[in-house]
Amino acid sequence: MKQFLFVLLMLSLHITLAAQKDSVKPISNKTPVPKPALSAKPVGAAKPKLDSLKKTIIDSARLQQDSSKARDSLAQQRVLDSLQLDSTKRQLQQQILAARPDTGTYAKFLYSKYLPFQQPALQQFSQERKRESQELLFYILTGLVGILAAIRLIFPKYFKNLFLLVMQTSVRQKQTREQLLQNNLASILLNFLFLASTGLYVSLLAQHKHWVNLPFYQLVLYSCLLLLVVYLGKFLFLSFSGWVFNVSDATNSYTFIVFLVNKVLGILLIPFVLVLTYSPEPIMQVATTISLGICCILFVYRYLIGFGAIRNNLKVSALHFFLYLCAVEILPLVLIYKLLLDNLTGSI
Repeated sequence: MKQFLFVLLMLSLHITLAAQKDSVKPISNKTPVPKPALSAKPVGAAKPKLDSLKKTIIDSARLQQDSSKARDSLAQQRVLDSLQLDSTKRQLQQQILAARPDTGTYAKFLYSKYLPFQQPALQQFSQERKRESQELLFYILTGLVGILAAIRLIFPKYFKNLFLLVMQTSVRQKQTREQLLQNNLASILLNFLFLASTGLYVSLLAQHKHWVNLPFYQLVLYSCLLLLVVYLGKFLFLSFSGWVFNVSDATNSYTFIVFLVNKVLGILLIPFVLVLTYSPEPIMQVATTISLGICCILFVYRYLIGFGAIRNNLKVSALHFFLYLCAVEILPLVLIYKLLLDNLTGSI
């Protein structure tokens, strides 16, 4: 039985292998079936498809590049828009802060228009301020007023007769003159007051008119010394002339009139010195004009009264007196003025 089954199995395997072998190999007696030949296409026909493919690829690449550029430009535009928006926001914030200042303890003072702390810094160069103090001039003027007040209180009769003599007639002038000559101390103090007040007046006038370029107190000293030299020289000259020509009465009368007018002028110039020192420009101009007018009137009065006193004692004419004025009083002043211009200012 086993042998029989083994034989059947072998037969079945043989039959199976034979069937497979026949299916693989075709029957040789059959005519071969011709294979369909591929249709030969020309070479030039394949190239348009390749070119179109290349164009498509290039177009797609360009589209991708354009799209990337568009995306980049959009991104840049977004960045710029965001930066501009930030700047506008920052400006709006600054404007809001500027419109609403801080009202703290000390911060509110930073927004004052007189303290521009929010403005850009400025560079400024300034020169050293030269301090011009007038304290010494104030004390000098106070001393002049004090000397005048002391003379008025100590010598009231002399002070009163001084102004009465100017207005009196020639008959009573002799008596008043004798009363004034008896008080030498008051005469010396008033002569000193004349030198000081007139020297200050001339210095202030020269400084205001810019006649010389000198320090003020040096100019005051030169003015006082000039007046002292002029009137001391005139007194010595008249005294010597009266002694030489034996006309002492005439020269003494003229000398007394000259110094009398000087005393009155020294007293009258003190208010004008105060005005010229501490007044503004318009008031200073008015004070200068009035004071110069008073000086001219007093000098004309001095020469007229002096000529009358000399003519009573001496037989002189108006021409001789005029020649005396030109030779003794006007010419020395002109020479001194020329000397001061040459030495002090360096101009001719």
